[in-house]
Amino acid sequence: MVVRGLLFMFLFLFGTLCAARAEDERFDADELASGAPHYFVLRATDARTTRMTGDVRMSETALDFTNGSRMDVQPVDTNVEDGLVYRVLDEENPLMPSGRPLCPAPLHPLYLVFGSADAHATQEQPRSDTYQMTLFCGSRALDFALVDPARRAAVLTYRRTTDSNWANSSDEGGYVRGEVEAHCRATHPPGISGEQVCIQREEEAYRQILLLKAPSDALKRCGSYVTARASHTQGDDVSFVSIQHCLGLRDSRAVFDYCAMRITGQKRASDTTFWDAQPEQAHGISVCFNALAARQGHN
Repeated sequence: MVVRGLLFMFLFLFGTLCAARAEDERFDADELASGAPHYFVLRATDARTTRMTGDVRMSETALDFTNGSRMDVQPVDTNVEDGLVYRVLDEENPLMPSGRPLCPAPLHPLYLVFGSADAHATQEQPRSDTYQMTLFCGSRALDFALVDPARRAAVLTYRRTTDSNWANSSDEGGYVRGEVEAHCRATHPPGISGEQVCIQREEEAYRQILLLKAPSDALKRCGSYVTARASHTQGDDVSFVSIQHCLGLRDSRAVFDYCAMRITGQKRASDTTFWDAQPEQAHGISVCFNALAARQGHN
C-alpha cells in the first residue's frame, strides 16, 4: 500500500507544475506535502524496456520519452492493489525512440498500470526503486473494469532514478527546463533574502509556460535570447520568468538584435550567432533584453 499511497499523493497534489530540481525525483513525503515534486524519471532496466520505450519521465498528465514524443494520460480511480492506472487519451500511439509506435497498428495504448516490482516487501526488506509498467493495447475505448489482465501487451521494468540529466537533455528537442535553484542562488547569494520567493516565482512562470504549449523551437530560441548564449542550458542566467516574458513578445528577434547592437555596436552575423565566448557582452545583452521584454509584458 505504500507505493499506491505515495503515487496517488503525487497525482492529486498538483496545484502547479514546478521546475526541475534534483530532489524532485526522490518523492519524500515531506516534499510531496509541500507541493514541490510533480514528476520523476524512470530508467529502463532491461533490454526489452530499453528497446520499446527507453527512459520515461512520468508526471500526473503525461509520459515523455527521450525522442521528444509525449503521451497524454489521465489517472483512473480503480481498486488496483498497490498500483496506479493511467488511461491514455485521444487514441495516442506515439513513436518511441526506436522509431516504432508503442502499440502495433491498428491498435493503440489504452491503459498503463504502474506498480512496484517488489510486491511482497516487508519492514526487513523494504521496497526498492524498481517499478513495472503493464501496457494494454486495443482498437477502441474500453472501461478499465472490462480489461482482461491476461491480454496485456507487455510488462516493462524501470528504476526510479535521481542521477538523470533529463531536465537539460538535448533529446528534449529544445530548452524546456532550467536550473531554477542555481538561478535563484545566483541572484540571491547568502545574506540577501528572497531566494524562496524567487523559486516560487520561477515555478509559477514555468506553470504558465506549460499552459502556453509553446513549440520547442520557440522555447529554445527564447532560452538563447534571455541568456545571449547558444549553449544556455547550464547557465545560471536561465530564468523561467524571462522565458515567459520572451514568449509574450511580438517580435523577440527584433528586441534581441536591438540589444545586441546597443551593447556590442554591431549586428549579428546570423540568427545563430550569440555571445557564449564573451560572457561580459552576453550579460549586458541579457540584461537589456530581459528588461525590455519584462516592460512590454507589464504593459
